[in-house]
Amino acid sequence: MKEKPLRTRRVLLLVGAGASIGYGAPSTWQLTDDIGHRLKAREWMKSSGAVEAYRQIAETLSRYLKHPKGANFEQIYHVAHELSAMETPGDNAVDQYRPLLAPFLKRTAGLDAEACRILCDGIVDAIYGKLSECCEIAPSRLAPLGGFLRGLRENYVTRVYTTNYDDFILQSAPDLFTGFPASRASGPKMVDPARIWGRGDDDCVFHLHGSVHLGFAPTVNWDADLGDLYWYDERDEARRNAGFHGSDVSRMDGTGYMRTAVITGLDKLSRLQRSPMSHYYASFARDVMSADLLVMVGYGMGDLHLNSWISAARRKGGAPPIVLIDKWDQPFLRASAHEWGRRETAMLHEFRINARGYAGGTKFGTGWTLATDGESAIWDRGFDAFLDSPEEFGEALRKIGFLNTSETQ
Repeated sequence: MKEKPLRTRRVLLLVGAGASIGYGAPSTWQLTDDIGHRLKAREWMKSSGAVEAYRQIAETLSRYLKHPKGANFEQIYHVAHELSAMETPGDNAVDQYRPLLAPFLKRTAGLDAEACRILCDGIVDAIYGKLSECCEIAPSRLAPLGGFLRGLRENYVTRVYTTNYDDFILQSAPDLFTGFPASRASGPKMVDPARIWGRGDDDCVFHLHGSVHLGFAPTVNWDADLGDLYWYDERDEARRNAGFHGSDVSRMDGTGYMRTAVITGLDKLSRLQRSPMSHYYASFARDVMSADLLVMVGYGMGDLHLNSWISAARRKGGAPPIVLIDKWDQPFLRASAHEWGRRETAMLHEFRINARGYAGGTKFGTGWTLATDGESAIWDRGFDAFLDSPEEFGEALRKIGFLNTSETQ
């Protein structure tokens, strides 16, 4: 790796929700509360039974699950969506459209399929609205993020993948390739698969789970498939076209999934089969397997469809080192000695980050831990503090062997 010229080295940057909180994006629980308030404020959501369905699902899950805060919005959406898909088919429906689980389920009062479907629409609309509003931010606040991205791009082929819907990264680096034509347009722009697959060395940002710039075409486009997503340069225009009220995408069990501009819930892999997300996800697999360095920022490690590819990359010959940037309430070694959750489990078993507890690594700098095998480095003070200490990032890259001692970041 060290013999390769700098700009030929490939960095995959995976950005999760924790990276956007410092810019005003809500946490999972804040967004859950906001969705509840927005649903209750809409008369249609109340009169259609969607608010009652939300209440029943949230309360039932809260009694069932062990989390002290109850159920989050993705869990609620998942249940509502799967219940909406179990509508009893008509007598003339062919087997292809008969949900296989339907005869084994008993419908609960207040949770009819139509109310659950309207609830799903309401949740997605609330998510889209809240995250779109959060993107109104002073450019000066994003300057450190822009500097970080600029430093990566000056030295490496930089492939950015984000699970976030916001556009903070694009505001910080507007020339990143999004999978759509770069020239600004007043209306919707079609995905550019030829460039996605033909120019894999272009610096990019791909929104794996959708974006506040994605929406549906206002009129039928015969060059595209029904329900394809388009890119809108203006967020307000994208939001006006974010809803879809046509047919679902069929699944093999006789159900379908709803077409949405942003992907939420717990069955994200099914929804990644449609353009442009299908291109993004396939490109992610290619890029993670060919990366010379993996950098993960604010990634909660709950997306199993992404974890599987990161795990494969870490198990292949010449596995790339990892830099993990996140936040713990205490220094990482102390925190991991007393608390071991899903994130820490994935770090050890799936990503092979060999650091845990007081004897599980070496502290350096103002918030870094070097794993015992020297192949991973963990920053534990959050993304904002990381951006305020850029010189320490270069030291971390040297310690994990990505940079020579004479090279700078």
